[in-house]
Amino acid sequence: MKKQLGNNYYNIISEDLDGEIYDLLLTDVNAALFDYSDHHKSNKLPLKSKFKQFLINRLFVGFYLLNKLKKRYTGEMIILSNAYIPLNVPNSVTLLPPWIFSPKKKSFANWKIILIINQLKFILKERSIKLLLSENFKFLVDKFELELGNLFVKFKLSAVVVPNDMAFFEKLALRVAKKKDIPSFVCLHGLPARYNDIDDNRADYLIVWGKGIKELYIDAGVKEDKILTFKHPVYSSFSALELQSNLSNVLVLSRATCGIPCESSQLILTDRSTTLHYTELVKENLKKLGVNKATLRLHPSENEDFYLKNLPDDFFTIDRSSKDDALNQCSLVIGPTSTMVLDAIKMGKNYILFDPVFNGLTLEGMPLVSPFTGESFIKLSNSLEEMKYNINNPNDNISYHELNNFLSIDSNDEEKFLGIMNKNK
Repeated sequence: MKKQLGNNYYNIISEDLDGEIYDLLLTDVNAALFDYSDHHKSNKLPLKSKFKQFLINRLFVGFYLLNKLKKRYTGEMIILSNAYIPLNVPNSVTLLPPWIFSPKKKSFANWKIILIINQLKFILKERSIKLLLSENFKFLVDKFELELGNLFVKFKLSAVVVPNDMAFFEKLALRVAKKKDIPSFVCLHGLPARYNDIDDNRADYLIVWGKGIKELYIDAGVKEDKILTFKHPVYSSFSALELQSNLSNVLVLSRATCGIPCESSQLILTDRSTTLHYTELVKENLKKLGVNKATLRLHPSENEDFYLKNLPDDFFTIDRSSKDDALNQCSLVIGPTSTMVLDAIKMGKNYILFDPVFNGLTLEGMPLVSPFTGESFIKLSNSLEEMKYNINNPNDNISYHELNNFLSIDSNDEEKFLGIMNKNK
């Protein structure tokens, strides 16, 4: 496994670690080093969220007992998944992984592994590299892998499906699946903002939303035969609509930043002023277009108090409504690289792609990737002239033909996916 470029401290102190362990701990080591700002909710949880987390931690016993009382599944394929979209595999049942508790769904767990998970989570929350490299943490990781492997065998698991392969428990689940010869899948939950041959490539297979994304992963070095295209239940096809596009009620999406490097091949850090810089650039353009007020919708990970304390005026009103309500009420959406482009188009709103580039890189220090380069189904509006034109000409800004081509799938991929599942019954 490649070591992360630029993370000199971790690279030095991890010289005795094998590549897999280095990779397993990378995200959490980066969190300990870099992710401390209060502009992320996770670093400054409101009282309501803290209370909710307290209840979950205390009620996990009840969740476990509830799971024990629920139906036992026999004669069906068992799939472990916390993917954001349903897989719809015939004659199968999907169980949540043991590190996620929900009273609504049956979890793949036993009492022993829940206790181990709680111990691991306690250490992870401490954000201490010393604890992450301790013998105790290694001991708990080994115990978790052993117990999870036993559960895989006991339930005769058919597949492991995760939404990403960078988080700690997801990486561990993929490691155990490989040891037990159980097929594993990363099922994407959005349009990627970066492509490389490490991230999203740790499982046996990668599930993407269309041929356009598949080609981008192939270009990045991922083997073609491990990439499967799936129809997204919402974004699989788009009917041409007359897109609403005027300046009467503009919805601006924030330029959320990652608290840690968002790819494993290199160390790209973004300071939190980037988010404020982006809103100021949008405001400047909107004012030149005659707009005096706009609504600002934050990424779910962001803390609105950070914006309220640091935005210099009341040009922006923070949106607190649901995503659908926000899109219904607006007359236009302006935003950076984001899967929200698909939501906006689906709701009949023009999406003005504003993602400024300086010296070839975005404000976050990364190159733009398709479809956000302006050469795919949506134009780039980084100048005032481009923004004005694309607002006034939504049919030129959005190409439904190219959008549906980008999200089209290979017709034999579903059969291939089911074949992989049935082979492991």
